[in-house]
Amino acid sequence: METGKSVARTRIDSEHPLPPSTHPGKELRFHLLGPVHVRVDGAVRDIGSPQAQAFLAVLLLQPGRTATLAELVHGIWGDEPPDTAVAAVRTHAWKWRRFLETSGVGRDALLSRGDGYRLTLTGPLTDVEEVEGLSASAAEARTRGHLEEADTLLKVALGRWYGEPLNRVPGDFAARQRARLTELSTVLSEERCDIRLALGRASFAVPDLMVLAAAHPLRQRAHRLLMQALHDTGRQHEALAVFDRIRRGLAEEHGIDPEPELVRMHQRILAGEGLAEAPSRGTTAEAAPWPPRAQPGWPVPHQLPHPVENFVGNEQAFSSVVEALLPPRRTGPAIVAVTGVPGSGKSSLAVRAAHQVQPAFPGGVLHADLTDEGERTAPSAVLRGFLVSLGLPRAALPEGLSDLSALFRSMTDGCRLLIVLDDAHDAAQVRPLLPGSPRCAVLVTGTRLFPGLPATRRVRLGPVSVEESLEILASVMGQERVCEERAAASELARMCEGLPLAVHAVGDWLAIRPELSLETLVRRIHDDPGHLLSHCETVRTCFEKNVRQLDPELARAWTRLSWSPGCLTAASASRALGVPHAHAEVLLERLADASMLERRAHRGYVFSALLRQFAHLEHPLPVTAPLPPLVA
Repeated sequence: METGKSVARTRIDSEHPLPPSTHPGKELRFHLLGPVHVRVDGAVRDIGSPQAQAFLAVLLLQPGRTATLAELVHGIWGDEPPDTAVAAVRTHAWKWRRFLETSGVGRDALLSRGDGYRLTLTGPLTDVEEVEGLSASAAEARTRGHLEEADTLLKVALGRWYGEPLNRVPGDFAARQRARLTELSTVLSEERCDIRLALGRASFAVPDLMVLAAAHPLRQRAHRLLMQALHDTGRQHEALAVFDRIRRGLAEEHGIDPEPELVRMHQRILAGEGLAEAPSRGTTAEAAPWPPRAQPGWPVPHQLPHPVENFVGNEQAFSSVVEALLPPRRTGPAIVAVTGVPGSGKSSLAVRAAHQVQPAFPGGVLHADLTDEGERTAPSAVLRGFLVSLGLPRAALPEGLSDLSALFRSMTDGCRLLIVLDDAHDAAQVRPLLPGSPRCAVLVTGTRLFPGLPATRRVRLGPVSVEESLEILASVMGQERVCEERAAASELARMCEGLPLAVHAVGDWLAIRPELSLETLVRRIHDDPGHLLSHCETVRTCFEKNVRQLDPELARAWTRLSWSPGCLTAASASRALGVPHAHAEVLLERLADASMLERRAHRGYVFSALLRQFAHLEHPLPVTAPLPPLVA
């Protein structure tokens, strides 16, 4: 039995859950459970038009068999194909052969068979095949009585969906498969909820079942499981209301009665049987209906951006953030502050961590960018957006910041809500946005250290290692290219100073220039240090935004200090700026607090090479104008 668990665990923990194809040297990943794309050795490749994607879908979703010309034509165009359909199919086949050849897999991976085509690649190639394998393993684990293993396998399987399957792929075949895969997602969700009920975790199943029941108002299994989960958590009145709602819906829509299992569940609840997870005294907040005072159709916000797929590095910081967002009971909300230099990956880590903990916050996730093109976003504007997202009409909102903040605390009282505040300026901007409920959590990012913010945990991001930088480069531009020029790639990684944003930007720039050697780029940067930033617009934009967050006098001081070589001290800054020693010391402290300088031992400060280069690109000559007095 332990062998079965070991195999399942290996599949779950693997960084690349799909085994590679048997064609040597290249690893293909076809992703169909959302917008269609393909990865070759981890790098995303363009796969052409929607019709080309439809051609591919017919072959991939019928593994091991030949798709005839007639099937391909009907699958792409339905009953009314154009006169050029057969020629178009042959063109798509030629283009896919060319794609497989240039990807290093070989033209023989797509063979002509009679009047059709067949993929000869072996092994699971698609996320669909992976999900089907995980589903079968979960069913086997449940049959053996290994419910924890089955729950974990289904969690991994459901995590493979990243949108509507075969999104925007045309044709009858794609439409049928889209319906099948959407149904599969629903069935697996129901199965996982059923297992969680069997494990005695009804309170964790309720949010997912509420979503399922709302999305499928006549789906009887979802409603039966929701009734059981509500009953097992002491919410019998709500469970009975669920039965009444689906009974009326079935009668009005189809003129039928509920299935016998649903009726028996209703009778059990009326009889008070099988209370599996009744709340203990003093935990009425856990048993209270969510959301509090909710009306039918009460919105549950899910505002997180899509996570970065090739997130690498800062794993210890990531684990610390996730742990801090999910502590035991607290007297106030968890407030986690993630800080770091510009480009260190704060936003990416925060979004990834928020996606990780999202299931623990059935009240939803609110997300706001607190900086708009370098300018501070007013807390009142953020609160208005949050309150509208929670269901209040904009016309009913109060005007003043204190009233908006009080209303927000009232609306979120008792909710399990996660709030992500990205790129905050200071604690004064964040404080009005804090909920009062200990069931909520707040994740704040910014370059500043946020003195005055009642953070329950502070996490400072450091640079990623050279090896981690190489991993990022490989994910963007392909493993083969990095391996062929490993020394040059390592030098590029060092030039990026462990900033994930810079590594990504360099990788993106090189990915669209396959003819340019990494060694050539390294030589150009050595000859002209500003060459790297001149081609990395995202890095320049990030740096510019952070400079604009400084007040004008502090920004001018930072620019002038960039022309002072070596380690900065209060004495050297005083001479460079022409201000008193104590004044220079305050300026250095403020710049370090804003992550525009790095503190070193013995009261020294240094510029990062990239920030210094940016300052010189923006101001090619040293600034010599007198520095106005600054108030500490």
